[in-house]
Amino acid sequence: MKNAKKRWAVGLLAGFLSILFFCAGTVRAVDPFFHYRTPDPEGEVWFDERYQAAGLLRSQSYETVLMGTSLAANYRPFWFDVFYDTSTVKVTFPNGGFHEFTQALDYANARQDVKRVIFGLDPNILARPASDAPDQLPAYLYNDDPWNDTEYLFSKDVLLRAVYAVGEKAQGHTLPLQDAFLWDGTMYFSRELALGSYERPEIADTPLPADAFLQDCDKNLAVVTSWLEAHPNTEFVFFLSPYSILYWDKMQRLGETEAVFSLLRRTAETLLPYENADLQCFLTDTDIICDLENYADHIHVAGRVTYAMSQAMPGDEYRLTEENYRERLDALHAFVVNYDYEKIFA
Repeated sequence: MKNAKKRWAVGLLAGFLSILFFCAGTVRAVDPFFHYRTPDPEGEVWFDERYQAAGLLRSQSYETVLMGTSLAANYRPFWFDVFYDTSTVKVTFPNGGFHEFTQALDYANARQDVKRVIFGLDPNILARPASDAPDQLPAYLYNDDPWNDTEYLFSKDVLLRAVYAVGEKAQGHTLPLQDAFLWDGTMYFSRELALGSYERPEIADTPLPADAFLQDCDKNLAVVTSWLEAHPNTEFVFFLSPYSILYWDKMQRLGETEAVFSLLRRTAETLLPYENADLQCFLTDTDIICDLENYADHIHVAGRVTYAMSQAMPGDEYRLTEENYRERLDALHAFVVNYDYEKIFA
């Protein structure tokens, strides 16, 4: 009887270990997060920026890191290769928090000689309290401790991702590296779609104070300036995406316009004194922001616009300086507070 129980226990343990090693072997062979291999530039299955970006930072050769939320996702890295004469890797986290970007940036700097960071610095994330930002980055992927590999190899979720990747590849559902996580191709951009996705808020009874966002903005900018100070030889190009006129309609109706402009002025005042900071403000291009054919919603813009923005970034057309930022932001302020928003909905 004892021998039978012993054989049963040994068999159960052997079966359990077999399942574990099958899981680890499958994950190791497929490697859906590029932990051990370089992604095929001609075609991969892209499904989770936070998990797969670590593999890109580990496997690619680059001098420039393009970072940001979903508003930075609709840029192709090779555009910057051309316009900046560099090599670029794209790391974007939808609704990302500054602590996540810091972790990814630290990992990139630990592995490569990063000469330039191009970062989508938008009012929405600057105004957000740090406590409201997600903390979804898998820390075990953003370091090189081999003991952390067990968390990758023996994860049920990663195994399911591996099976998913195999199935998608079998059906030919892959995209080249340059198209990873793009909005173009999966989203359409038109006036009808932009208006259809926009829920116009009721007019607020009382506008927000002009300093309503500054406390959280200052905390977020403190993270950004810590990057500038920790990497004085790295060029940081911060760009403000061209939010559509629907965004400003929303701000006007919610009574948040003055608070947003205080945030924008504080951002310029804080970053422009740094020699390694370049601030590109596409918010001020009224031709783009008023053409709703460029948008899928009130802020996400089409690839034809992001291409033009990436081409313009190395130049002076949209660059804010300590000499011109007040004039340019004041001109935008006058435009949005005097705009006839009702004609959009007529």
